[in-house]
Amino acid sequence: MKKVAVVGMGQGGMVAAIYLQRAGFSVTVFEKAKRGEVSYRWHDDIRSDIFSLTGLDMPSEGIYRQKSKWLFVSPNEKFTLPVPPAKPMEEISISRRGLSDYFANAFESAGGKIEFETQIDDLYLKNERVAGVISNGKAFEADLVIDASGLGSTLRGKLPKRFNVQSEPPKSGVLCGYRAFFRPVEGAKTVEEGIDSTLILKHLGEEGISWCNLTNEGVDVLVGRIGELTDENVKTALEDLRKFNPILSEELIYEERVNICLRATISNIVADGYILLGDSAYMTMPLMGSGIESSMKAGKEFADFVTSGQAGDFEASKMWGFFRKYMAEFGADFAFIDALKRWALKRKPQVIDWVFGGGLIEKSDLALVSTDSGSAPKIPAKSILKKIGILFVHPSFTCSVIGALYRALKAKSVAKKCPKNYDMKRIEKWQKKYEARLEKC
Repeated sequence: MKKVAVVGMGQGGMVAAIYLQRAGFSVTVFEKAKRGEVSYRWHDDIRSDIFSLTGLDMPSEGIYRQKSKWLFVSPNEKFTLPVPPAKPMEEISISRRGLSDYFANAFESAGGKIEFETQIDDLYLKNERVAGVISNGKAFEADLVIDASGLGSTLRGKLPKRFNVQSEPPKSGVLCGYRAFFRPVEGAKTVEEGIDSTLILKHLGEEGISWCNLTNEGVDVLVGRIGELTDENVKTALEDLRKFNPILSEELIYEERVNICLRATISNIVADGYILLGDSAYMTMPLMGSGIESSMKAGKEFADFVTSGQAGDFEASKMWGFFRKYMAEFGADFAFIDALKRWALKRKPQVIDWVFGGGLIEKSDLALVSTDSGSAPKIPAKSILKKIGILFVHPSFTCSVIGALYRALKAKSVAKKCPKNYDMKRIEKWQKKYEARLEKC
């Protein structure tokens, strides 16, 4: 019986662990947190059909609720655009810790074992092959190690150099965040009636976002900046958020610092006896940093890849085939989004103000994102002509948009040209092109 060690209870690793355990592998999960305290203390938005798409039962209603309605706000805070919600419960807000408990129960029901409060210190190597993990000086041998320990994984950097796996994401790919919950101001109302969640783009002109959401747990605040976030940044952002959001008090419930991956997938996720899944592989949506859905899909597809016999004895050359498939299905699209995100973050705040307030984007356009009725929304011909007219009289912006789309398409094209075979010289050449394409944007 082949043994699998999963480091961390990330969503991708846990979905893979469930299916591999069910398929007859001996799977052990190592998690540094206590049972019941795995992951963050807040909710995240996902589509509810991700469970049926990955063949899992829907969790109990106690750990999720209807997703809130969102309001996007321009940097100067003068223009707002509401995002129409999807059909009831099509998109849900799920407890991070509740989801971790759900995965733990499903995995243990399949016969798997979780070692809580266990810190993995290093990889156990034999002849430059990953042969297990080390905790407290003791080796746990395994045929495969799945690294699902998140963006801050320390194991990527402990791999033999010949596998050319990036050890750390560049600063441009990390959203440094301050996350906190405050008591709501009694009797105060949100910015717009019926909308509980407010997100300000390029808040205070900086590269990043800030939001203020009224939830059952209190007022949820995020201040996120690309690359660096100082205490002064946080203080200034909170002061401004209180001016704009009447519900936000100064009575703190709890706060913490987080780093969120905000870039396209890493350019190599495999080594002999080792694979990265989920946030540790940067399998997150580069626009907002959410990786639950993409990680779950990757975990299920990897388990299918293994149980179909395509992974062999977990050599990098065999598992590379899974990475190629992932890049074709998801990774290339993430590269496209990442490229556009980088372009948008470099625009001056006044440009985004103009996009919001100049008629280029209207409230009705956001029905393309989601809708209450479930009907297929369309942009009226009159609205299309109006937008063309606006772009026609702003040629410099139009050219900038066209250039950004071209570079994003090139990034997607390069991502899809991931080498077919595990030839390290070709892989390294492709990796340089892939990273260069993202940086050019």
